[in-house]
Amino acid sequence: MFLKEHCGVIGVSSPFPVPLKLTYDGLKLLQHRGEESAGISYVDSGNLKLNRGLGLVEEAIDRSLTYFSSTSSVGHVRYSTSGVPDVSEAQPLSDGRIVVAFNGTITNFFKFGKYPNDTTFILDFLSKDLKEDSSMVDAIKHFIDVADGAYSLLVMNSDGEIYAVRDPHGYRPLVVGTVGGSLIISSEDSAVKQLGGKKIKDVEPGEVLGIKDGGIFYDEVVKSKPKTICSFEFIYFSRADTTIDGNPVYLSRVRLGEILARRHGAEGDVVVPVPDSSRPIAIGFSRESKIPLEEALVRTISSKRSFIMPTQQARLDALKEKFGIVESAIRGKSIILIDDSIVRGNTMKRLISRLRDAGAKEIHVRVGSPMIKFPCYMGIDFPSVNELIARSKNEEEISKEIGADSVQFLTVDEMISAVGISTLCHACFTGRYPLEDNYNFSSLDKIFGKV
Repeated sequence: MFLKEHCGVIGVSSPFPVPLKLTYDGLKLLQHRGEESAGISYVDSGNLKLNRGLGLVEEAIDRSLTYFSSTSSVGHVRYSTSGVPDVSEAQPLSDGRIVVAFNGTITNFFKFGKYPNDTTFILDFLSKDLKEDSSMVDAIKHFIDVADGAYSLLVMNSDGEIYAVRDPHGYRPLVVGTVGGSLIISSEDSAVKQLGGKKIKDVEPGEVLGIKDGGIFYDEVVKSKPKTICSFEFIYFSRADTTIDGNPVYLSRVRLGEILARRHGAEGDVVVPVPDSSRPIAIGFSRESKIPLEEALVRTISSKRSFIMPTQQARLDALKEKFGIVESAIRGKSIILIDDSIVRGNTMKRLISRLRDAGAKEIHVRVGSPMIKFPCYMGIDFPSVNELIARSKNEEEISKEIGADSVQFLTVDEMISAVGISTLCHACFTGRYPLEDNYNFSSLDKIFGKV
């Protein structure tokens, strides 16, 4: 299966050397965006150094690195769809002259040669242009001209220049802020704020931002298209305290729940969220329906996000210890179980079985997103078509499959209304892909391992 990532990036530029702990801590605050591998690259006396590994940030990166200081560094957390995690595919990637780290998918990378993944393509493409005496800005502009798909990209060279690039559609979030005397680029502004900093702005779709020594030396919107922000940034991936292009994620999720209650209500004694990203959705549902909310599911501290694990067995193993159940909160009650999405149905099926064993009388599942019926080619690891439970089943059939008394999802229009952005990308729900090139999607399924 080809790599297809949803990740987090961070970059730090300062007029004076600052401890890499700032980059390290920033990655930990973006850990929810990728739990398979992590890495940091930094400039040391004109040389690019790289430290990366498999696992969470604290497992993947040598802790002693946090005591080293540099004026320029970039970091990355990652998950992939590869069956066997390989440290060679962890980011950042470097050829000794430049380093690249990105969040997204270059949908047409296979058209440029036999590359193992799109990150390798980006590194090779930029390196070739630089070897032909192109400037970094010109190389990046050339890349933007030919690359299709989603990318929030950081490129750092041995001179300590960091370039932040957001694709012309703005699929993935990217912000610039300040922490102390340093400029910081991050996938989410929540990380900047928690580091004690302040957000300056969102990087605009198609914008190239060059920073060095804690200052901006280049800023241009090179190419922009109608904005198509990924729906799932609001539904699942981003932290609830993040704001994307002026839209608070938390409020969007609360509105998802409110609309869910108005249009897809159910009679029950308690509303129960599936931790963690569905909590604001459940709050909205509870407020609108006037049905009390109970935190009847307890997510274990050590549990990882099973959705972003690379193999089915890893996901099933994670589910065994993912949730504890507060039996006294649900015994003998009809519960409305709120989740942000259902992809394969593994988590929900197991949860419902355990909730019934714990004494739940009825279980009505309400989902704060539409039915996922199509693969994603813009950076989210939705699995093979045959694994998508909604691909071949309607709500009634899904209900029987997972053992619920009823299941209902939001419609696409309801989701768009709740988020408050009319230009959301909803390809995974509708099959309408806002890509530039014309593709044979059956061929893409084979290339990206979706069949």
